[in-house]
Amino acid sequence: MGSICSREPTTYTSTPKLKSQNYLITKEEELAFSPGIFVRENGACFNSVYDVDDKSLGSGRNGEVKKCKHIATNDVRVVKIIRKADLPQKMIETRAVFKEVEILKTVDHPNMPRIYEFFEDEINFYIVLELCTGGDLFDKILEFNIFTESQAAEIMFQILSGLTYLHSKSIVHRDIKPENILLSNKNTLSLKIIDYDTATFFGSGFHREMFGTPLYMAPEIVKGRYTEKCDLWSCGMIMLILLIGRPPYDGTDEEILQILKNVNIDIENLCPGVSEEAKSLLKSLLEADPDKRISAKEACLHPWIKSYTQSVSQKDISKVLLRMKSFKRTSKLREAIHTFIISKIMDPNIYSKEQKVFNFLDVNRDGTISSKELAELLKKELPAEEVDLFTDTIMQHVDSDKSGQIDYTEFLKATINYKKVCTKENLLRAFKFFDEDGNGTIEYSELSSALTDGAMITQELIQELMSQVDTNQDGKIDLDEFESLLFDALNVKKGS
Repeated sequence: MGSICSREPTTYTSTPKLKSQNYLITKEEELAFSPGIFVRENGACFNSVYDVDDKSLGSGRNGEVKKCKHIATNDVRVVKIIRKADLPQKMIETRAVFKEVEILKTVDHPNMPRIYEFFEDEINFYIVLELCTGGDLFDKILEFNIFTESQAAEIMFQILSGLTYLHSKSIVHRDIKPENILLSNKNTLSLKIIDYDTATFFGSGFHREMFGTPLYMAPEIVKGRYTEKCDLWSCGMIMLILLIGRPPYDGTDEEILQILKNVNIDIENLCPGVSEEAKSLLKSLLEADPDKRISAKEACLHPWIKSYTQSVSQKDISKVLLRMKSFKRTSKLREAIHTFIISKIMDPNIYSKEQKVFNFLDVNRDGTISSKELAELLKKELPAEEVDLFTDTIMQHVDSDKSGQIDYTEFLKATINYKKVCTKENLLRAFKFFDEDGNGTIEYSELSSALTDGAMITQELIQELMSQVDTNQDGKIDLDEFESLLFDALNVKKGS
């Protein structure tokens, strides 16, 4: 069942600028690094940077997805190729397809895909994303037919966690369906929510354009007045299919749209063998009145979800807490390289234990860890008089962007063994990213470009950062100096 959309919306929702844009940075402590800061538009010819498979992995509303190999590193990724010939002229002129890029640059969550870079040429737009090798949830449904409640809850928890995070960032997806849920690999049910070409930022008003796939579409979309609650109806449809192996209705797109005008799904008759708690959540998700429908955050905290949430061993919790307590903020340049390696180079599948602890700590399911959530856990580990001290210390060192919360990548930086990050191979690949022109050294302009995303940074600050690394004082950073910066940090950690 394919997606449908308004053919040519009269307006294109603009994305809010990231806080670093149009901002003059004068002090080192003002620099803040998130995974999105390293996502660049690449001015090179796409085919000079990537080898692309002929076989298509799938197609969406605006493009075709293919596997591609990064020539310089041999990394295998996917590219979404959007043909300009298929787009209205206004979308080409405004580059509206890159709204998906801006959305993905703002997110930092274990159930969101990585984005690497994007391109434009005379024929196409290109968006390069993380490769997930486990196929999509639709294929898994065909394989399993009916899932156990435990399996279904594991899947729904991740989808709902991702949506809670998106909605907290004022992002509505508008096309949640099994084909847009990918499995990271074939051996787990670890999921990524993909395809943000219909997603948009929302305010306090209503959306009116028709986006989505009819079978998973909320009834209020057909009526032309909806909010982010439309994503929760789609979740209810997925959950129902997982538990009973079929949708509550079927037909052509036109027939389903007619059904949605006066829809009423009888959960009791459809789900005779399903637990009462699961039926309770289904009824709350598949509530035709969006004002009465459960929110993503409330759904994450539903008893059925909580009863099947994966347990985390006390050993893993204690180990992670120990690393967080011993983590010390380092120089901004080291922090930038550390962030880049964790979010763009290392295999995200190796973070499985850390991800479980992150989810355990994130009690309210908003995709971040607050000082209150951290303190509640520390109360179980430390004497009462030490809790506030350690909470403040951890937040001071781990919350590097001073948002008042620990984001997912900040958490990983504080909890992953530094030796796994600072391998020779990882450092070489990071150096190549910072060395934009590939001449073997990092110059002032390249360092400034790598550390900001559209912001202006004073020459004095760049010189100060360079001086921390440029031991031979030639005004450049070579590979030896770059590696020394990270290996020195590694030796300090060993000593401490």
